[in-house]
Amino acid sequence: MIRPAGRHVSLSVMLTTAAYVIAFALAAWALLCAAINRQPDRIQFYGAILATLSIVALLIQAVVQWHPQDPIIFIGYGLTALLLPGAAWALARLEPTRYGSLIVGVAALIQPVLVLRMGQVWGVS
Repeated sequence: MIRPAGRHVSLSVMLTTAAYVIAFALAAWALLCAAINRQPDRIQFYGAILATLSIVALLIQAVVQWHPQDPIIFIGYGLTALLLPGAAWALARLEPTRYGSLIVGVAALIQPVLVLRMGQVWGVS
């Protein structure tokens, strides 16, 4: 991609975009699996790991450049976004039917909303 001279994309924007892309890709795959009556698979597991790692990267960057407008709310959104993919995967494994895939898909759709709110509270977006 060619960018105009002197224009750069900040790290927080790149990490946020990566978190969105990973979450939406995981949601698309999991909801497709639910639609075709498939139980949670390894791709969903690895997607949940990638979604968690993207949130870890965002939170590390947030700690380095700490300036949230409301720290308590930011920490709440951060912890929820961090724990959501793993909790969804654990619940999906307890329900090894198409509804397990649905759990992962819906959780993956919730994660971009949490990332958006983290950015708003953080003062980035």
